[in-house]
Amino acid sequence: MVIKKLFFILMVIDIIALNAAIVWIYLHQPKPAPITHADSCPVACSSVINQIISTLPSSSCNCPAPSVAPTSTPSKNSVNKAVSKTRTLAYIPIPGSGQTQNNQWTDLPGTEFYLSTTDYPDMTESYLEANFRLQNGNGTAFIRLFDTTVGVEVWGSQIQTSSQTSAFVSSAKLTLRPGNHLYRLQAKSLTADTTILTSARLKIFSVN
Repeated sequence: MVIKKLFFILMVIDIIALNAAIVWIYLHQPKPAPITHADSCPVACSSVINQIISTLPSSSCNCPAPSVAPTSTPSKNSVNKAVSKTRTLAYIPIPGSGQTQNNQWTDLPGTEFYLSTTDYPDMTESYLEANFRLQNGNGTAFIRLFDTTVGVEVWGSQIQTSSQTSAFVSSAKLTLRPGNHLYRLQAKSLTADTTILTSARLKIFSVN
């Protein structure tokens, strides 16, 4: 009877010792390291992720998300503006003055001058302006520009007035022949009244 009790006590002691050993092993075994981003993603991958996250807007940042700016092509108006040119005006005084009562075209001495179109390569249009009058206002006074180099009038140059008061009268657009030419003013009167020229000039427009 005593032996059975002793055997039972030994069994209980063994069971307690076994459980204590199991608990001690569990408490003292090394724990596995936690999984980190470095273990699950290469360094290059982490760098790219961090850059993307840094550019995203957050509740504490009102900055807009990055976007690609659209490319634009110059409009037609801007191109035209870039190549726009300037229109300039120049006056060339014509020497001399004079008068006549003839009803046929008559040269006015002292009004000769040379003009070369090569001196005005950007010229777009030209006009004759003459300050003249009809002495008594009885009829019509005429002035024109004559090209003595080729022996013909300058087309578009004829102007007229019936006023007794001198004033500038402008012609239509002139047709000047290329090259260096000698020009002269001519005058006539429709009646026996006197055409009186005070001064004249050429008005030239250029674009450059």
